[in-house]
Amino acid sequence: MGEQSNETNVNPALTDDLIEDLEKIKGDAIGNTLYSERWVLKTLMQISQFSGNEWNDEFESNLCSLWDMTLEKDVVNLLMKHDIITIISRVIELCSTSNNRLTVSRPFIEKALGLKFGGRELSEYQVFHKDMSELSQREETITNILLLFDSPDAPVLIQLIRLVHATAWDLLKEKDNVPSWLENELISFRLCNYITFILKSSTNDELLYGTLEFLNTLCSVTINDKDFSQYFATSDLVKGMLESWGQLFSNWSSEDGFLNKHQKKIAEHWSAVLSSFTGHVNGRAALCENYENIGEIIYKIVQQPFESADIILISAVNILDSLVRVYFSRSSLKRLLIILNSLYQNAGETSADDSPLNSENLDVILQDCIENYCANVNTVVEHSLLNEALSECCENHVLLFWKAVNDRQTDDPGERVI
Repeated sequence: MGEQSNETNVNPALTDDLIEDLEKIKGDAIGNTLYSERWVLKTLMQISQFSGNEWNDEFESNLCSLWDMTLEKDVVNLLMKHDIITIISRVIELCSTSNNRLTVSRPFIEKALGLKFGGRELSEYQVFHKDMSELSQREETITNILLLFDSPDAPVLIQLIRLVHATAWDLLKEKDNVPSWLENELISFRLCNYITFILKSSTNDELLYGTLEFLNTLCSVTINDKDFSQYFATSDLVKGMLESWGQLFSNWSSEDGFLNKHQKKIAEHWSAVLSSFTGHVNGRAALCENYENIGEIIYKIVQQPFESADIILISAVNILDSLVRVYFSRSSLKRLLIILNSLYQNAGETSADDSPLNSENLDVILQDCIENYCANVNTVVEHSLLNEALSECCENHVLLFWKAVNDRQTDDPGERVI
């Protein structure tokens, strides 16, 4: 018998047809993707003609598909080429100015905001920097979009927060001039009021997380010596922060620590926002007006099992320090001295040749914060109350307290100003 051939017999006509089909697909493809440009343009035409009555399952499915496709830069470039911002903004304005249409069009608005790059993670915004910058410069468009903060619909607000957050993230990267639309929203406290309302009233965990993340980003911005946190440091917003904690951590037990990275990230945003308020008079006043509830939450935070320093603990100690004139917790002081002792032990176990405990050297920062707090407690708290608190601590921890006080007095012989 002759040898069998390993080659597979292929119908030449079938191969030619397949090549022709692939060339057609490639000719219609957007950039290096396999997405159809013809289909995208047809969908854009549908969006541009939307008046509120065209909503159906097929239209929603097309929007969802287009939303998913915007993860591709080539698709976004095509949308920007055909002025997607103007198209979406016009329809959103149309829907927002008619109550009956808004009711019908809420699903559309949610998807439309997502198309404006609100559906992606913050880590991806840098790829779309040019597009976000263009959006930020269209003040009339942004003004119309911000009207959607009056919407009671959580999915719409989630996408809206993501979109506005994207522009704030862009500001953090640039640290240049503030767009006038954002400055107006800040100075008028409209943005503060919108965020306060969400924090105080929402029971949607995804919306609350997005709002806290957005607020933390804004409170981290300083442009032309303007600390943006001052535009949010109101007693009413602090009350909203307390409400949001109650919603997000209603079943949390500090003894178990944070259950996962997501929960820890929520606590990080929450504590960092309040910590940013400690840097100015109005912020400290807003915190002091709500000292009791804040103090209870901070105690739960510092009470969790300690392994190493993190932003949450550092923020918590800063907040306690800002409250020291109106609030003092013996239990919190006792716990912080235990943590301080652990930090000293960790430092002793690390030789001079070893690398830092972590890239941000958070242990050193936390130690400094706790020692500052001890010094301020000694200055402000009545000695009888302080002595009573220290009597509940072990001798080694008491020595650490007085060492912190003495070191600070050596550094600054004058009375500490809080």
